[in-house]
Amino acid sequence: MQMKLMLAIALSHDAKLLILDEPTSGLDVLARDELMDILHAYIEDGEHSVLFSTHITADLERAADFITYITDGRLYYTGPKDEFEESFRLIKGGPDELAQLPADVVLGSHMYATGFDALVRSDRLYAVASVVSGLAVESASIDDIIRLTNAHDSNRDLSGR
Repeated sequence: MQMKLMLAIALSHDAKLLILDEPTSGLDVLARDELMDILHAYIEDGEHSVLFSTHITADLERAADFITYITDGRLYYTGPKDEFEESFRLIKGGPDELAQLPADVVLGSHMYATGFDALVRSDRLYAVASVVSGLAVESASIDDIIRLTNAHDSNRDLSGR
């Protein structure tokens, strides 16, 4: 309720830019959807913008045009959300297949009892082409990118350089 009140006050002043810190934190799913609908309507005219920080990647998936990814005080990416998502691929395979992937190509991985998830840059898929032919290659979500680049065994050079 407090977030709704603060948002109502900000909107009543016809501010061109709203800066919100974790606006959906602590909200249930319905309240979060309602808040996101309000923010979408607010920016619809192209005259208004919203800048917000969040740890809820579903909010980014739904609302963001541009994202900035900062972790451990370091800026890893800023730019269009679609380009960020398209820059990575998620490779999935059986428990013994992760070792086949070149370590310098894998940005981060997570082992499960039944297999693994590994994150690679899209432009480096050629380096694993012979290996991934038998593995599942999928688009990576923002959640996948953040989760796997923050894994204990990540190789967090997202720049591709």
